[in-house]
Amino acid sequence: MPAEIEIEIISSLFAALPQILCIAAGLIIGSAIMAVQTGEPIFWWITGAGVITTIARVINIVGFKRRDPARRLTLEEARAWEKGYAYTAFAFTGVIATLTVGAAYLGHTGGFVLSLGLNMALTAGSYLRTLRYWICAGLSSLAIGAQIAAFLLSGDALYQALSVLLGVYLYSIFESSDHIIGQFEELMMVRRELDFAASHDSLTGLANRRGLDRALDDACAKEEALGLLLLDLDGFKQVNDRHGHHGGDDLLKQVAGRLQGVIRPGDVVARLGGDEFAIVVRETDDIAVLSDVADRALAVLQAPFIVLGQLVSVGASVGVSVKPALDSERWTAETLKRAADQALYGAKRAGKGRSMIAALDDVA
Repeated sequence: MPAEIEIEIISSLFAALPQILCIAAGLIIGSAIMAVQTGEPIFWWITGAGVITTIARVINIVGFKRRDPARRLTLEEARAWEKGYAYTAFAFTGVIATLTVGAAYLGHTGGFVLSLGLNMALTAGSYLRTLRYWICAGLSSLAIGAQIAAFLLSGDALYQALSVLLGVYLYSIFESSDHIIGQFEELMMVRRELDFAASHDSLTGLANRRGLDRALDDACAKEEALGLLLLDLDGFKQVNDRHGHHGGDDLLKQVAGRLQGVIRPGDVVARLGGDEFAIVVRETDDIAVLSDVADRALAVLQAPFIVLGQLVSVGASVGVSVKPALDSERWTAETLKRAADQALYGAKRAGKGRSMIAALDDVA
């Protein structure tokens, strides 16, 4: 499973706080009432344990939701949050299991009814919402397993008959959860593929205009320093006319490969259509760094290409715009593109095969 999908599935665990609080309220209030009615210390212990485990669950969920939204989770971080969610959920379910066993030991009919209702609410919600099989199966096994054991040991024929139905119910949870999770993962994969297709160029595999806009918007939203290079091939039309569309497509694929070789991890190369390309250089507003990227792009594109077995030469012109950090008001994604576009045409008018840096005055 791709890391992005696993992270999204793990993140979905933390969207069920209202349901968790409702079940917790039933456990805490119900066990407190039973403690008052019976005077048994175990029910007071269960009430306290219910409060403590509920607080732990709330802290885990609120902590996840209050983390820095601008920084993407890594898979390792997501799995660490998942473990926190799982351990607190297992502890809470253990409290319900203790209530179940305690009610059976004391022969408290109301406790049986309460524990059965809590277990059904917990497990039904778990297999519908919890898209991690190991958590769903573990919680359900603990909750329903304790209920089955209590019913079997009660000595009551009706309860013992119900334990058989609960066994069937537990099996159906395993089967349904596996099916639902599998279907959801397939849906996520399809959605990811469609999203990739919508934001990437089908010929070169590079980001397209939509993908470029997404990268620019993301960087501007984070108020990070940014450089945008717009490139236009010089001499592509002649190659396309001489070698046909197959030759032109082959050349564009080679250009894409060479441009990917000049960027750093985290930077983005995009094809905007025809023979237009773009490079997003993130986390720098150093003109020297951006000029070096532009020079290396020009150098790799000026080297000869082999297209359909023949040697061909093209060049490129480059326009560069720069957004300083914390200056997103003046330098938006549209401003960056407009400035780089004007610099590009300035480079072409100056004789092609060169780069030009845009200034804010160019688009003021």
